[in-house]
Amino acid sequence: MSELEVLVELQELDTRLSQLAHRSKTLPEYEQLANLQADDRELQNSFGLIEAELSTLRQSQSDREAEIQQLEDKIAKATSSLYGGDMTSPKDAAALQGEIESLSKRQSILEDQIIELMERIEPYATEETRIEKARIDCQEAVTAIEGKIASALSEVEEERESVVDAKRGAETRAGSDLVRLYEDNRKRMGDHTAVGRLVGTSCGACFLEIAAVEIDRIRRLPSDEPSECPECGALVVR
Repeated sequence: MSELEVLVELQELDTRLSQLAHRSKTLPEYEQLANLQADDRELQNSFGLIEAELSTLRQSQSDREAEIQQLEDKIAKATSSLYGGDMTSPKDAAALQGEIESLSKRQSILEDQIIELMERIEPYATEETRIEKARIDCQEAVTAIEGKIASALSEVEEERESVVDAKRGAETRAGSDLVRLYEDNRKRMGDHTAVGRLVGTSCGACFLEIAAVEIDRIRRLPSDEPSECPECGALVVR
């Protein structure tokens, strides 16, 4: 086995680290979480609009109920005066009776308005209840998804630590010179694979066929002397 085989191992370990980093950023649960959070925001917005409308309607109902209470107090007082035995003037009695009738008429109008307001409030209140339940369900789903994400990330991190430990061991076996050569080539190659095995006459990094004369040159090199693929520049391990 070539002494440079450890470079392939380092490349494979770094590839695995890259895959784990990509996995941690692209868990399918992230999309589910984003959709649930968007649903919750929409529910929250709808809830806010309904709450505003309900607040206005309920305040109108409360105002009318307060006015009815005042009217009932006035009617009770006027009725007491009318039938309490203190009223002696027919003219005053007639005036007081007229006032009672006027107050009663206003009370009847307000009671009709309250009934109308309650009818308008009912569908909003029903929708309010539905949204509250939907938000609870949505938030429970968010909590569940966040738990799945945390569990998945924990698994990724556990595997990442294992790969990092394996890489440290490989670097120790490789020695500082080979590690430096590997790291320099990784920087130079950027996002491309920095090391590949020679598979037949093809580069294991770019999978391109290498010219026969280059293959012959590479194979004549000492086993511990690195070479580069003439097509992609990756270190070739033979």
